[in-house]
Amino acid sequence: MFFFKKKQKEMRAILTPTEDGIHLSFQVQDGKTVCDVHLPLSKEDIETYYRYNGFQQYVAWEELFDAGLLVDSILPYDHYYELLRDEQGRETLRTLSLPIEETEVDGQLLLQSLPQEAQLTLRLFDKSGRNLDRIGRPIGAFYCVKDELYLLPEKVYHLKKALSQSYESGYQKVGICQQLAKEAGIQLEHFLENETYHVVDQYDLDIKVHSHDYIELVPVGRNELETMYLNQPLLEKGFKNGEKRERFVRTPRVHEDLVHLSQKRHIFGEEVPLFFENPAAVLPEHEYLIDLEKFSDRVKGIIPIERVRPTFHESNGLKWFDETSGMQVPYDVEFLKELMLKHPYQQYVEYNGKWIYLDPTLRRKLLELPQDVDEPLKRHFMLDIKDNEEELEYKVDIAKQEIFYDYSIPNGLNATLFAHQVEGFRWLCSLAEQWRGGLLADDMGLGKTIQVITFLLHQKSKSKLSPTLLVLPIALIENWIEEINKFAPELMNKLYVHKGGQRIKSAELISQFDIVITSYDTLKIDQLLLGKIKFQAIICDEAQNIKSHTSQRSRAIRAMQAQFRLAMTGTPVENSLDELWAIMDFVQPGALGSLKEFRAKFVETMDYDGLLKALQPYYLRRTKQQILDDRLPKKYVTEPFYVEASPIQQDIASSMLATKEMGHIAILNMLMRLRQLYGHPGAIISQYENLSYKEVPKLKQTIEIIEKIKEKNEKVIIFTEFRKLHFILKRLFMSMYGISVPVIDGDTPNRQEVVRRFNQLPGFGIMILSPKAAGVGLTITSANHVIHYTRWWNPAIENQATDRVYRIGQQKDVYVYHIITTDKKNFPNGTVEELMHELLESKRDLAENVIVPFNVSEIQQKIVEQMVS
Repeated sequence: MFFFKKKQKEMRAILTPTEDGIHLSFQVQDGKTVCDVHLPLSKEDIETYYRYNGFQQYVAWEELFDAGLLVDSILPYDHYYELLRDEQGRETLRTLSLPIEETEVDGQLLLQSLPQEAQLTLRLFDKSGRNLDRIGRPIGAFYCVKDELYLLPEKVYHLKKALSQSYESGYQKVGICQQLAKEAGIQLEHFLENETYHVVDQYDLDIKVHSHDYIELVPVGRNELETMYLNQPLLEKGFKNGEKRERFVRTPRVHEDLVHLSQKRHIFGEEVPLFFENPAAVLPEHEYLIDLEKFSDRVKGIIPIERVRPTFHESNGLKWFDETSGMQVPYDVEFLKELMLKHPYQQYVEYNGKWIYLDPTLRRKLLELPQDVDEPLKRHFMLDIKDNEEELEYKVDIAKQEIFYDYSIPNGLNATLFAHQVEGFRWLCSLAEQWRGGLLADDMGLGKTIQVITFLLHQKSKSKLSPTLLVLPIALIENWIEEINKFAPELMNKLYVHKGGQRIKSAELISQFDIVITSYDTLKIDQLLLGKIKFQAIICDEAQNIKSHTSQRSRAIRAMQAQFRLAMTGTPVENSLDELWAIMDFVQPGALGSLKEFRAKFVETMDYDGLLKALQPYYLRRTKQQILDDRLPKKYVTEPFYVEASPIQQDIASSMLATKEMGHIAILNMLMRLRQLYGHPGAIISQYENLSYKEVPKLKQTIEIIEKIKEKNEKVIIFTEFRKLHFILKRLFMSMYGISVPVIDGDTPNRQEVVRRFNQLPGFGIMILSPKAAGVGLTITSANHVIHYTRWWNPAIENQATDRVYRIGQQKDVYVYHIITTDKKNFPNGTVEELMHELLESKRDLAENVIVPFNVSEIQQKIVEQMVS
């Protein structure tokens, strides 16, 4: 009698190379039955297949899918090579049975036509000298020999890819491919050895100073020949050198740069000092390949510019000095008045071979002019902002009385507002009527977005909407569009998203839209363009993005023109009160005085009550406890679970301590590694990645919590900032529970879609998130359990993270868990986790007061001191 072993159930990845990337699909085999599966797997399919051999390959596929690296189930080769540079990425590829080592090859690049025709051929050989085209089948970045895939070196792949692309000329193709061949170590045939093609893809800009009021911009290359070529209009130019010839070609971007630059090569008059102060105001609207800092530092000494400021001393009266150098200058009031009257529309006036900058505020004071006289100057020189830091240079006056009318909810709103949202909407309308800026600081989850959308509908009904600018973190653009489409679809008719390479470059065209949405960084790049537009309103969501008053983001947003300004953030202060001042200097310039005055009045005195009183005309904050205490379910922060570090963790921690690195940065780095270690040893030492969860106390406790959540058929979200922990936890939970475990971090491109799928799946579920990256713009009310697997340094940020679930729409009581690792052997006074928990909990009430700064550095310093002792 014969016994046949029953074939095990198996799931396997099918790897199919294409020219663009590796196509990934899956088959499952159950006995003799083999079938393809649809990706991503449904909840039911995962529950069926998670016990099959090879299921980990699907988990690896889902990691790529979550990260947005797959395009129609194809992993592009550029992403493939990027993954090879990361330990976690290599592990993902290894799990999929994809090669992670590049195969050594030799090769030769041949030109089989005239250079302008550029018929190039690449021959590749293995280390034995065998032609790869004969022993295998080359496809994309692979060549296939029988059933084996061999990966080409990245530089060889880039050369191979370049050979198949289109070019403006044959010379350009030859030059680019010749350069790539040299970088890849590929031999060149005899003609290509003697005929060198240089592809100019970057250049510097030099300044030829003819006089104080005439300069010339000169493109400069890497050598004399390249500089000669750059200063000619030809796309291609050759220079003979004995038997060899040097040929130069330029990329399309460099050519476009040079065409634009040629139109403004010579700069005269008042534009000379303006160019050094703000080059973008003089050059055409184009992103030049110019190191502006490099030349401005070099040339300011040749073209003197004095920025005149007055100062008064009791002993010797009014004196004038140059604010850049601090040196006193020999001017008097009458001299400056004469210059201003003689040049009424100039900010830079030439005098004795140098330029004097006449500030518009100073002009108004000396000539006793009305407030708006400098509007033409402001429009022309808008990026040179009055920063209000040392003294109050720019202030927007408002009506004295605060009148709040009973505005009706506009037609077209597909939502029923809560009472506090109606109040917020009417507050916004009243502010806009008075041209008074606003800081909407409602607690997370109270619906700031719906209040603003209702306001936008109201403005449209009053013909006061077009154009309105919404400035957002790039990750929230998708969310805002979804919310507008859901609650006020008529606003979608004239909505424009200003981002990407194809964005509109005309201020006139942009101003024709009702709503313009852009990101903070795009605004920074396009500030000259957007600064020309007189917006009805500018609304900044997550306005903590402009909290640093010296940042380009902050200066750019403060340079914009708008009748009404609104900042939205539940955390206007995270580390310093200066952050609140920077936001308010956008919202209502002058309301809190200059930064210097603000620090003296509120920061140094810690007069928080006085600050709240000064904020009151512009500030609205409601908390969940105030508004929803009787409407939201309860939130329970459970007593922390304490677990003792395992012997493996203790040994690794002991090794860390033995290094004796005692510098401040070294200790902070050690604290970070200890936090990862207590999360899972595999987060810092790869060989421990597959360590059983039973040998990781924190993880074991987490699974005990998850088991109880699973029994209730409920969902949990887990927060940790460490990506290696994301990777380890996802693989473990998918294998244990047979469910999809999505991950959201700072690189997740489709956050809203990931959340939508998670919210729609019924029953038990787990999601892993980074607290800082996922702490805003997400609603995950299908979950009602939150595990802070590793703590964040600021409890306000942790509160934001928890509020992903504890917000309007939550139907169940919410439970919050902390798991703290102790290590009596190495840290008898407390581990970093114990000390963090103790200090953060002592500061939690402080974190609830959003205008009181929370000093993260102070917390870190206290922990360092206790750990060192």
